[in-house]
Amino acid sequence: MAQQPMGLGEIGDRSTIFKRKFRWTFRVDDICSGDSVPEHFVKMAARPNVSIEETEINFLNGKTWIPGKATWETITVQYYDVASIDNRGLWRWLASVYDFTDPINLKMGSSSNQYAGEAVIKMFDGCGTPLENWILQDCWPTTINWGELDYTNSEECNIELTLRYSQVTYTPLCPKFEIRPCCDPCVSGQQG
Repeated sequence: MAQQPMGLGEIGDRSTIFKRKFRWTFRVDDICSGDSVPEHFVKMAARPNVSIEETEINFLNGKTWIPGKATWETITVQYYDVASIDNRGLWRWLASVYDFTDPINLKMGSSSNQYAGEAVIKMFDGCGTPLENWILQDCWPTTINWGELDYTNSEECNIELTLRYSQVTYTPLCPKFEIRPCCDPCVSGQQG
């Protein structure tokens, strides 16, 4: 019986690049037909998560499960709340989803080109080379939290958003490779 090598293996290779939690950008483009929310005011974000339903199959005394529908989960993004004209894209986006600036009329964007944007997450290596790219389409906030104020705390103010999006495109950039799932179509006469 062959022995298992007990070292780090590939993960200890000198050319292995670890993706780091602090090397990323998050921006939202194409809001209100061209506006954007700049990446330099983002404090914290997340890559998308997907949940896959379980479908229960029953037969006689047994049960098994197969994968069902998938759902992209919401993500949380925190922005530094800064008094800067450069941050007007964020405020315009929030007011387009729910116009909190007009308490009488309370207008809302009617179509996705008015309230949704395209979020782009990029991760980088230590030299600034992009490693991966995520595009979250039809992205809009479901929750806007301007945060608490506290006389005893000297931290900065933040705006926290919970974002919903409809679909995701992931692209590995370095190294580039194609992701091909194992999904063969049914061919007539295949089963005996």
